[in-house]
Amino acid sequence: MEFGSQRELFDYALKYDLNSIVPLSEILENYSLNFIEIDSLEEILYDKETLIIDARSPKEYAETHIPNAVNFPVLNNEERHNVGIIYKKYSDKAALKMAMEYADQKADALGEFLKYAEAAKKKTVVHCWRGGGRSKYLAKMIIDKGYGVTILKGGIKSYRNKVIKYFSLNDFPFNFLEISGLTGTGKTEVIRELAKSHPVVDLEKSARHFSSLFGYVPYKIREYKPVHNQSAFESNIYAEALFNCHYYSNNSLYFVESESKKVGDFFIPQTFYDKIEAAKTIKVTSSFGNRVKRIVKDYFEEDKRGLPLMEEIFTVKERFFRKELSNETYFSALDELHRGNAYGFTEIMLKYYDTRYKEKPKSPIAILSTDNMDECIDEIKSIYGRATP
Repeated sequence: MEFGSQRELFDYALKYDLNSIVPLSEILENYSLNFIEIDSLEEILYDKETLIIDARSPKEYAETHIPNAVNFPVLNNEERHNVGIIYKKYSDKAALKMAMEYADQKADALGEFLKYAEAAKKKTVVHCWRGGGRSKYLAKMIIDKGYGVTILKGGIKSYRNKVIKYFSLNDFPFNFLEISGLTGTGKTEVIRELAKSHPVVDLEKSARHFSSLFGYVPYKIREYKPVHNQSAFESNIYAEALFNCHYYSNNSLYFVESESKKVGDFFIPQTFYDKIEAAKTIKVTSSFGNRVKRIVKDYFEEDKRGLPLMEEIFTVKERFFRKELSNETYFSALDELHRGNAYGFTEIMLKYYDTRYKEKPKSPIAILSTDNMDECIDEIKSIYGRATP
């Protein structure tokens, strides 16, 4: 069902006999649909035996989704748009009929999807935005394929409500141990190494941004999907907290990287940020040469795939950088980019970043060098062990 124009779309919808269209409630009368509350879903969110299917459109899914959820859209972006037009401008019955036709065309693809996901071995949960028509119809289709299924009551909106409530707390049920230091000292590397064995909240990962003027570049060149809005950022942080609660239920002390109030375009929720500000900090250091190497690897990669993007940003924001760096420094840095010299460019910019770095007014409980990362990590773990009751 493809339409070249809105006129073709309406001509198709006008062919429906509206009086013969069976309401969704009647279609579902012969199906025993089961529902799960968001609190119960969170308890099994990270179980390997749980399969969460997001029935919304790819665009909605990309904006924000429940952690570990996979997308099987009942309506793709264009189909959802078409159904919406018919609903608003013609008939809710015709919109329902069209939506079901779109969905039914995906029956074979759904069968393959469920087989690949090994749904027969798992507890399958489906959801849409509010737990309405799309999730119920997808549940019907899954049952028709011979699988068991449960519907998330309230849809992803119920999950979003949990996130809002979480960041409205006056105080959080855990404390932070902050990792601080200059740009390029390996704070992110430390955080991600610690995450293999300890509870961590990775704010930069939640934002898909390294919290710098070029901060989205490392994620973009590695083809990570961007975070689209503040709600998605907060949902990602909440998902990390849920993960930690699942795997480290007895731990109330989490590692976090030192950040300003913003990570990229997103604000850290105030009560969450206040907790970070009150945290004890471990400062990491590194030689200038190793900092340069680390940044080049993060922002350019060994094949220099980040070079065109870095050059584009530096050129588009010429006025800003010339003001910040001075004309002479700006053109020297730009020349290094033009010559493909990632190291030369990084050396210039790192000296600039060091002058802009504002150390927080608290004394670190330890100062450790990441020039030997293994020793640094071992010492941080030792400090954590002594700090945790």
